[in-house]
Amino acid sequence: MNNYIGQLHVYTISHVEANVNIRESFSISKNQAELIYEKINNYNINELFILSTCNRTEFYAVCKDRDSLIKIISNIYKKLKRDVSFDYLTNFNKEECVFHLMKVASGMNSMILGETQITSQIKTAFAHARKNSATGPILNRLIQFALETGKRVRTETDLSKGSISVSYVAVEKIRSIYPKLSETNILLVGAGNTGKLTAVNFIKRGAKNIYIANRRSERGLKLAKEINGKYIPFKNIYTIIPKVDIIVTCTGADFPVIKHEQIEPICKLHKKLLLVDLSVPRNIQSDVESIKNVTLFTIDQIEDFVNNSLVSRKKELPKAAKIIEDTAYEFVKWIKELSVTPTIADLKHLFEDIQINELSKIKSKYDETTINAIDIFSKSLLRMILKNPINTLKAQASNGHYTSSMVDLIRSMYQLDKQSKIVK
Repeated sequence: MNNYIGQLHVYTISHVEANVNIRESFSISKNQAELIYEKINNYNINELFILSTCNRTEFYAVCKDRDSLIKIISNIYKKLKRDVSFDYLTNFNKEECVFHLMKVASGMNSMILGETQITSQIKTAFAHARKNSATGPILNRLIQFALETGKRVRTETDLSKGSISVSYVAVEKIRSIYPKLSETNILLVGAGNTGKLTAVNFIKRGAKNIYIANRRSERGLKLAKEINGKYIPFKNIYTIIPKVDIIVTCTGADFPVIKHEQIEPICKLHKKLLLVDLSVPRNIQSDVESIKNVTLFTIDQIEDFVNNSLVSRKKELPKAAKIIEDTAYEFVKWIKELSVTPTIADLKHLFEDIQINELSKIKSKYDETTINAIDIFSKSLLRMILKNPINTLKAQASNGHYTSSMVDLIRSMYQLDKQSKIVK
């Protein structure tokens, strides 16, 4: 008997436990995730899903014990030559793991309560994991349940009502310093989801002069066209810096795209520059803050600028929690029943084989109408015979009130492990 619920584990670090300085050391890129997925069989891990965003890095696994998961995580960071402290990692097991992912997918654990960008981030990470054959039936179903839960929370509550997001808050923070955005020149580095949202929020607040830089030129050109901005080739970023007042970075790069030595000569000439880094790992070297006339905000610092709209969102938490409780229960019920599913399937096949075999013995003795009636009656009778045993197995599995000896007894009694299941 497999205790599948006991094999569910997650190790997570997020903005709740650690600041951006710590989180960026745990960040896992898409390419790094691929290398990890290739190794899971070496660590006795059946399924693995890695979610790494600006605010969190999480490792979900199906494995016999959490030691297998912590071993692969430990070796990951050794190979990446990162000196990380596992004291920042939080472990959830069994039902707690289920509840945690559903809260994450619903925006309840986000830096900006109720933000919706996490949905696309989970979908992207999930597609990547499946492409690399890292997930299986259990994590696939768990993630799908979590995404459906998030959708229900967004549609059935007001937890995500309004346009508050990290991008929204960042622009509001900038607007508190530059009230007239129409009179500023802005450089936006990154044209992914966060970049698009940031650009849209700038336009809504009156910004007119926006330069877009992106490593993939086609994506940068597309966004620039959509907002009536100007595209700057990634390699030419520093040629435009002397002309701008604000720089916002939000790329997936794991290296600084704005460096101290490239900013210092510009700002020495009394040029004031506001920098906002929405990336993890950070895209702007932290020591640029020491340069005169430079102001730097990281993703953590803008959290304190959330406006009063979040007060109404917090009132929706009980409703969201109830939805999560309901859907989590459904998933937990399903995964616990997995322990008896093979036995139930084998029982059904055994009785189906008996029915087919016995019917075949009398086919020559009766006319077709009679045989059809016997067929219908015998199938109905078997369903009634199996109904209570199957429901009892499922119920006891769901409640955890049974042992492997019960399943072993049933399998032995009906000889379910023998190759021939047809009683002759």
